[in-house]
Amino acid sequence: MNVSIPKHIDWRRWIKRWDRMQDFYIPARKERFEIIVQLIADSQKKVSRVLDVGCGTGSLMMPVLQEFPAAEVWGVDFDATLLALAQNRLSKFGGRVKLVRADLRKKGWTDIVSGPFDAIVSATALHWFSPAQLGRLYKQFAGILKPGGIFLNADHAGSCCKGIQQDWQNQRRLYTLNRKRNGVDDWDGFWRAYGQALKIDIAKFRKELMGSWVGSEQGQPLQWHFEKLKAGGFEAIDCFWRLEFDAIYGGIRK
Repeated sequence: MNVSIPKHIDWRRWIKRWDRMQDFYIPARKERFEIIVQLIADSQKKVSRVLDVGCGTGSLMMPVLQEFPAAEVWGVDFDATLLALAQNRLSKFGGRVKLVRADLRKKGWTDIVSGPFDAIVSATALHWFSPAQLGRLYKQFAGILKPGGIFLNADHAGSCCKGIQQDWQNQRRLYTLNRKRNGVDDWDGFWRAYGQALKIDIAKFRKELMGSWVGSEQGQPLQWHFEKLKAGGFEAIDCFWRLEFDAIYGGIRK
């Protein structure tokens, strides 16, 4: 992976700051992880290999590793600064953890992670991709899942109705405004502080990293995801949980 956290940096502190920031913005974040883990357990007779796409600091990989002690869990992300935190967070699991830096927008990333997998999961990452990119990813996911394997995504999923979408966004805005920060970073504040700790120009780094990301913050409607998953080779497609414009959805590879 060729990244590491300098010895003078307290990586546990930065993981805590990341999780607190994410929990502030994402209601029921822990519940989402628990539901994903339970759905994997309920749908798979045996869990040997799981892939987390857009794994970030390994927040979702942690409960997967804990629930399935015999499983090898892979995490792929494009951000080396987050992968470095994941590497430290998950080090106690030893060789069961495989972290890969790769750009899911480019061909060849599936060769690096080398399927097949029993499950592919993701949380609050895939909305960064354009509709064309995401539709292509669904086909790629099916290609590296075993027959009967499950794909699950906890992410933003918008509404086809502008009024409903606006109502959801108003509810989320009120949820955030009514909460006390108690020292919790906002999104920009975390990256600014983390960049200073790493002694890098984080704004420049992330601009170069993100490049031409053209996703939608509100996410595509569930109906869109269902159609693309079906076209990509999935069945038993459904929404398993919903809270305003967030959902857990997915399907089984045919």
